[in-house]
Amino acid sequence: KQWYQRRVVITAGNWMSKISHLQNIHLATSELLNWLSTLGGGWSALGDSSQFAAEQCFTVSVQQLSLAHKLQYPELMSTCWLYAALSLIQLNRRKEAKQIILSQYPTVMRFKNHRYLTSLYSATVFKYNATAHLNLK
Repeated sequence: KQWYQRRVVITAGNWMSKISHLQNIHLATSELLNWLSTLGGGWSALGDSSQFAAEQCFTVSVQQLSLAHKLQYPELMSTCWLYAALSLIQLNRRKEAKQIILSQYPTVMRFKNHRYLTSLYSATVFKYNATAHLNLK
């Protein structure tokens, strides 16, 4: 009887350790994503008037996408792709931006109740269409 009780305690302790480890990874990842999002947002705001800022924004978007891919979080991956498309529009790389926009449509439709993602998609399409007539460098 004592061996069985001891075995259960050890097993519960192992699971608690694993859960605690996963929780710490989740918290660290969330914090990193928040920092990258803030950094990317700042570069994006400057990207309309600075090519360097738009390039930095694209780099941050790719870093976020890499992290989202590791987490296998499709809504976040789509969001990062759309951030990258916005940066490409700022860099006048419209053909690449269009490919990303079109490739993300099925994901956005699958998560159409995700307000931020659908709003971001709409804003990206709007910006793409709004810049179509501009003769950007």
